[in-house]
Amino acid sequence: MASNNSYQLDPGPLDPSVLTEQLTHRSRDIWIGNDNMILNTRTCDGKFWDLVNEHPIHPRVLDVIRLSGVYRSHRPVVDRSLITSLVERWRPETHTFHFKTGEATTTLQDVEILYGLPVKGFTPHTQDFKHSSLKVSALNAHLRLQPQLSDLATQDMVNEKARCYMFWMIAGLMLADTSGGLLKLMYLPMLKNITAVGSYS
Repeated sequence: MASNNSYQLDPGPLDPSVLTEQLTHRSRDIWIGNDNMILNTRTCDGKFWDLVNEHPIHPRVLDVIRLSGVYRSHRPVVDRSLITSLVERWRPETHTFHFKTGEATTTLQDVEILYGLPVKGFTPHTQDFKHSSLKVSALNAHLRLQPQLSDLATQDMVNEKARCYMFWMIAGLMLADTSGGLLKLMYLPMLKNITAVGSYS
């Protein structure tokens, strides 16, 4: 039997042919001993929650947003250590997480449970503005120009304000990209019929 000193565990993949991005993957850092770095996360939501805290959303606007199903009443807590652990186990080549128990991926059922969003229903067309974005700072400035609606505001004015908040929630909180400061306009057409948003998949 070989001594303990001669045995060394090779943590690398058994078959490297599938994992073509291993040389730049986060797990490589861990295997060579750089395992103490917690990753930072990028979101576009910080200014959103600042705005909501300073100027609470008008109750009529809030009713419209709640009917859509996208509203969350509190700022979600981001567990950076958990995100780091998941990034270390995510394989972009296979779109799966590699755990000791086997491979796993995020399913539509996970999205439905975690976000409370419907996964069955009409899927809106989002290709019109696929490569166009709006700066978070521009939307933030727009919402701060008139932070409160008057009680005499028409339903169209209420819906317009609700669309602004909903767009920021969808493009900046739920489906944010890695830019940290841009909101993709491709989600804007789905807010055209504001009464149908809650039925979208």
